[in-house]
Order: sequence, then structure tokens, then C-alpha cells
Amino acid sequence: MKYREIKQHHLPAVISIAFFFLIDSISYYLAYSITDSYTVNHVGMPFPWRVYFVFIFIIYLFKNYNPSPRISRLKEAKTIIQSIYVTGILYTIGKILTKDISIDQSQYDLLFIHLFLIIDTPLRFTVRSIQRLFLAQGIGGRSTVLLGSGEDARHLANEIIDHSNLGFDLQGYFSQSECDEMNRYCPYLGDSDDVFSYIQTHDIHEMIIILETHEHDNLLAIIGRYEMLDICIKIIPDMYESITGQVRIDMLNGIPLMDINPHIITEFQSIMKRIIDIVLSLAILIFILPLFLALMIIIPLNSPGGIFYNQIRMGKNGTVFNLYKFRTMYIDSEKYSGPIWADQADSRITHVGRVLRKYHLDEIPQLYNVLKGQMSIVGPRPERPQIIEILKEKIPYYTRRLKIKPGITGWAQIKGSYDNGLQDVYVKLKHDFYYVENISIFLDIKILFITVWIILKGKGQ
Repeated sequence: MKYREIKQHHLPAVISIAFFFLIDSISYYLAYSITDSYTVNHVGMPFPWRVYFVFIFIIYLFKNYNPSPRISRLKEAKTIIQSIYVTGILYTIGKILTKDISIDQSQYDLLFIHLFLIIDTPLRFTVRSIQRLFLAQGIGGRSTVLLGSGEDARHLANEIIDHSNLGFDLQGYFSQSECDEMNRYCPYLGDSDDVFSYIQTHDIHEMIIILETHEHDNLLAIIGRYEMLDICIKIIPDMYESITGQVRIDMLNGIPLMDINPHIITEFQSIMKRIIDIVLSLAILIFILPLFLALMIIIPLNSPGGIFYNQIRMGKNGTVFNLYKFRTMYIDSEKYSGPIWADQADSRITHVGRVLRKYHLDEIPQLYNVLKGQMSIVGPRPERPQIIEILKEKIPYYTRRLKIKPGITGWAQIKGSYDNGLQDVYVKLKHDFYYVENISIFLDIKILFITVWIILKGKGQ
């Protein structure tokens, strides 16, 4: 679940989430009560509230508080059974190995796990069925508008109307001109210039962009125009391939749709990411303190000038900040050239600077930016505002990178992408978009491990 369901005042979604939470709580209480009736020692579960919060956390972690009616009930049940069962078994084995309980006593833990799943799964199945029943009656759908009136748009409009349990309440369509065939499914709301005023005066939750083939080249500009709207924006994945080459689709009765809403990560992911950033930054700084102090002596001895180099960069939502690095170039290296990309044979780089860049040691001071909350350990690399203004003209959808905090390392960096020119930016942007669309704590951990390996191999430049 993401906060946008509440922020957009979509009450049915909020009610659905509340019901799932209530069902999980009731299932836990019943399973624990039945298990408790078989033992007076609470074997294996000395702190039931702690176990309760763990269960809720696991269910949330596997995205089973999603209010979308398009969630497969069987897939949801499978996910809950697998996640709770595997976690419960590992917990029980751990208690046995640490001799907190005996093998005989572990039967109560196993009984509790199975009872929870037996109670919780059918109850969730029932709520999903009721949710779809209400949608079939026209209750609880998310207000939706379409941008486009071609054959694909008409086909999608027909699917939405014929299958109201998909969760969309179609309000109308926008197009450069009114289409009689499209009018059979929903009313004409105006051209693309009317989108902003309509959405600001109506309670709209979704906009689906369905362009005709000859309009696909304008997709980046169109998305860039509407990305700041506080609604869910979806497109057809084959068009999205022109942006990133990577897709994560949601099937709508056989029609693939890609969610490109600017609300990218959940509140929980954001909090966890921040905690990891702080803990990891402090741990690294403590571990490399001797190296840090040594570099503070070596850098000014190698070339006249300061130890650190700070530069204005653009962060999340366009906020500018001072990015700190160990100085790797001669003083006033951009005095006459202005902001430009560095290349492998750049004469502006000092001898010590080449070593620092090779092993990414020049990035160490950015841990201070992370502690200040301006950056994250993992994310798209921050760029200078002057260069971003140029890139925004060339790549209208470039600013999507600014929806999350920039990072010291990222998916583009471990893929070997460096900015030596505009063509390199296109390649790097493809990797950045992949990270944005697939962001997770697990992906961050993977990137961190690969980054350490790259540093050890000295693959920087």
C-alpha cells in the first residue's frame, strides 16, 4: 500500500486496507487463543504481541495490504502462506537450535502457524470477493480518465465498461478532437490542454495514456507534462519500452498497463531506507577514519588547494544542495570551460585524484550529505542544475530521476555507466529508470554488494 490511496481520499481503498488489517489481527488472536488452550506455559511464544507485530510486518512486506481489486486471490493466498509458513518454520528451528524450546514443544508453534493460515486465508478470500461484488455494482471504483481516442483507447474503454470489477470508474476521455466511436463508451472531456483544469476540479484518481502509433515519439514530452499531477498515471508497456527498455506491468483483462505514478516508494520503504542510510554511513565513517585522516594530509601535498571540493547539485524534487567530495582536480579547473563532463584522459585531474576516482574514494565525504538527508547511499547520481536544464530540453522525462533521493552509488554505476556526453546520459538514464521502477531494500542490498566488488577491482574513472 502507498499513501496516495489515503491522500487522494479514495475511501473504498482505505476501508479495504482496514479490513485486511482487522482480519489479520482477528486471525492472529484466534490462532493464539486456540494454541494457548493446549498449553499453560505459552511455549515458543512468550511475547505474543511481538509475534503479532512480526506477522503484520511480514504481510505488509510482501505487499498484501494492496487494496487493488485486480490482485489475484489465489496468488495473494499463495504469497501469505509461503511468507508466513517459511518465516514461522525458520523461527521455530532457530528456537530449537538455541535450546529455547525442545522439539516436542515446537508443536505449539507449528499449530499456531497453521491455525493462523487456515483462518486468515479464507477470510481474506471472502473480503476480496465482497470487494469485487461491490465493484460489479458500480461501488468503489477509482475515477479514471483516458488520454487518447484511437483503436487501443476504444478497446480499453470497452473493457473497463464491460468489467466494472476491474476497479475503474470511467469518467471520459481527452483527445485533440472529439471521436464519435469513442463517444459510445464515455463522454468527450476536451483536448490535452483541458486535462489540468479538469483534474483540479474533479476527484480523479487515474489517468491512462493510450496514444496512437504515430504519437509514440511524443510520449516523453506528454508524460513530462503531466507527471506532477497527484494522480496515478498509466501507459501501455510497449510505449514505455521507448523510455527505459524495462517494464513491470499490471494486466487489465489481458491488456498490459504500466504504472508511472510519481509516488514511487512506500512510506515504510522510505523510513527503512533512511534508517539504513544513517546506520551504514556512521559505520563506514568509523571504519575508514584512519584512511579519511590520511587523505586529508595527502591531497593538499599533491597539489595546492583545499582538501574538499563542494559543488551545487540537484536532489529530490529539484532541491539544490552542496555535494562534498575529496578534491581530485586542480584548483579552478572549470574556470574557463564551465560545467562539463570529465573523461578518462582529463588533464584537470591530479595524480592522487586519479587513484581516488579509480577506487571511488573521492565519494567518501558524501556520507555527510547522506547523514544530512540530502542523499541516500543508493540512488541515481545527482547532477548539476545547469546540466539538468540542458538535459530537460533534450529528454523531457529526465526529471523523473528527481522523484527519489540521489545516491552515492546506483544501478547505473554498477552497470558501468558514466557521463562523458549526452549519449552516455541516455544509457545511464535507462538504468536509472530501471532502479526507479524497481526500487526496494533488496535491490539496494544487491547494488551495495556489487559496488564493494567494483571498488575492490578499481573499476572507477
